[in-house]
Amino acid sequence: MSVDIRRFSLPVIDYLKRPTLSSLRKIDDEPQKYPLPSVPEITEKEIREALMQEVMAHCCYGKTPAKELVITEIKQSIAFRYVLETFTERRATCWIEEPFTGGAVDKQEMGEPPDIEDIPATPPALFKSYVYHQEIPYTANIETCEECDGEGKYECPTCLGQGWEFCPYCRGNKWYPLAVDSFDGDCVKCQGSGERTCWVCNGDEEVGCKTCGGAGEMKSYIRLLVIWDNHVDDYIVEKGTALRAHRIRCVSGINVCEEEGVTLLPLTHFPNSTVTMASVQLIKYHAKQYKDEKVLKQRHRVSIIPIASVRYQWKKHEGLFYVYGNERCVYVPDYPQKCCCCTIM
Repeated sequence: MSVDIRRFSLPVIDYLKRPTLSSLRKIDDEPQKYPLPSVPEITEKEIREALMQEVMAHCCYGKTPAKELVITEIKQSIAFRYVLETFTERRATCWIEEPFTGGAVDKQEMGEPPDIEDIPATPPALFKSYVYHQEIPYTANIETCEECDGEGKYECPTCLGQGWEFCPYCRGNKWYPLAVDSFDGDCVKCQGSGERTCWVCNGDEEVGCKTCGGAGEMKSYIRLLVIWDNHVDDYIVEKGTALRAHRIRCVSGINVCEEEGVTLLPLTHFPNSTVTMASVQLIKYHAKQYKDEKVLKQRHRVSIIPIASVRYQWKKHEGLFYVYGNERCVYVPDYPQKCCCCTIM
């Protein structure tokens, strides 16, 4: 009878293995979750002041409910805003042709153009979009302007080099017909000459070349474009209120976590699992979306937005409004006293 030896094989006992230095370092370096700081609550005095400012900002809101309403309940809550910024650099080139007005020129035959990645360029500030351009050395060439054949000017296209044109009032007839057919006289605009000085060339019969700006020569070269972009994405974690994400994005809160580096790891040590998942997804999204750009710096932060859900009663009307953010912004979806004619009640 054959016996399956695999059934009697013992599992490997990991706890008997000697711990390595790298494994100990991994345990020591693992970020530990920390408790969230306490957020100051929005007081009733702040709520009433914020509501009054919101009412005064709308000409069709009456002030009476804001003064007389009775606050029946204040529910304090918070929202998390996770923000990820990825500061990248990308480079491109393009041919440029412009008038040559003199000066030193790095011509093509004077040397080998450097690789665009080897040309030094430093952003003026991190996490701010900016475009920098410069001429790539040893790519320039000087040529005669084809528009004016190097003269810097050409025949006036309006008067065809005559320096004058027919009077636009009498059309060269030298006389100007009046409304009364019994009297015709010399044109008062050209004094009966039927001509006037060309308004384009001012009688010079030639005009300056617009292509070369009168220089007669054109300079062509390869321009380097260095584009620094700050890509920003965020995620709002908020439950229990009717405030939408676009309102929370407009206010500030208390920063409870901020990290910066060349490349970042997700916030696995943050106590809120939804924020952690948002960090994982956004970092993966940026890595995929901007894979063709050079990442110079990344930073992410989490801020806590205070929110007060306020239930109130005014006469027979019961309603709900919200005060949120450090700015104490107010959202009143059903203010009880409005007018459609935009006059203060």
